[in-house]
Amino acid sequence: MRRSLIILLCLIPLIGLGCSNVEVSDLSPEEATQTLDLQNGDQIVVRPTVLGVSGSVSGLLWKQTTQEREITLDHWVANQSTSLSWSITTQVQTEESIAKQEEYETTYASSPVGTAIPPAPEPMYQDVVTQGSISSELLQDSQTLLLPEMWPEGSVGTVDQSLIWLSRSTYDQLVSTRKAEVSLGLFDESLMKVEDATGEVKSIVDDISDFVSAIMSKESSTAQQEEATTTESLLSLEANPEWGTYTLLVNGVKTSVRTVEAKNAFASYKILANEENPLILEILLTPLSQGSLELLNPDGLLEGFGGYEVIELNKQVTP
Repeated sequence: MRRSLIILLCLIPLIGLGCSNVEVSDLSPEEATQTLDLQNGDQIVVRPTVLGVSGSVSGLLWKQTTQEREITLDHWVANQSTSLSWSITTQVQTEESIAKQEEYETTYASSPVGTAIPPAPEPMYQDVVTQGSISSELLQDSQTLLLPEMWPEGSVGTVDQSLIWLSRSTYDQLVSTRKAEVSLGLFDESLMKVEDATGEVKSIVDDISDFVSAIMSKESSTAQQEEATTTESLLSLEANPEWGTYTLLVNGVKTSVRTVEAKNAFASYKILANEENPLILEILLTPLSQGSLELLNPDGLLEGFGGYEVIELNKQVTP
């Protein structure tokens, strides 16, 4: 039993790779990245992650349905504005199926030993589609993101965040200086206004100092670690000095792209290294991002939400 468990744990990193004959791009990450400028009609597929584990693996471990979000760009002007529509298709057990299973359990739950018990009825599911639309005109200058799990259903209209892209000014600053400020609109948003916060909130900021120092670079000097506990440095992203890579499907082709990798106390980011399309390909939240006070948790934030990953980018093929 123990050996089987060890084998399963060893195989987890391979889940999703499979043995399918998926075409692999022959472009270098740098070349592939430059081909990923967006246009109207392009589609992005994102998947939530839990505790830094990809959606496919978390779905296996916790028996959760992986809710992939299909995003369509209805309007796109690079570094300026976007309007998008999205949908999530979830399989939900039908009421008739639930009733049959409850009847079965009631009938046979206390049956005596020796009773011939028929097989349980197979559950039946139906597709339930959740959808919405949202727009942003701040792809040039916004320092605040609005993560997909916080997009309300229905038509939202224009919001004052840059959605799942770094704004152009933030991207340029991050690439040129390796530092930039980005807010998720969660607990970190409250820290931006900490001078107006209650004593209770301020005490939380003080209490997390040790935690923040631990998740920042262990190679930092003492002075840098002390600086990391200030509000400004908590929010400031710091990019790795080297380019990173990320793999996703582009029009069904497995493609590696170049990324800028950065982190702060609240999350780690992998950002497409394309100045016309600084799409955040992956974001993994730390526990600090959600704080610990109810007033700091925006409505609609899913408990245990840990971020998202882009798994597909389907571009319109021009004739």
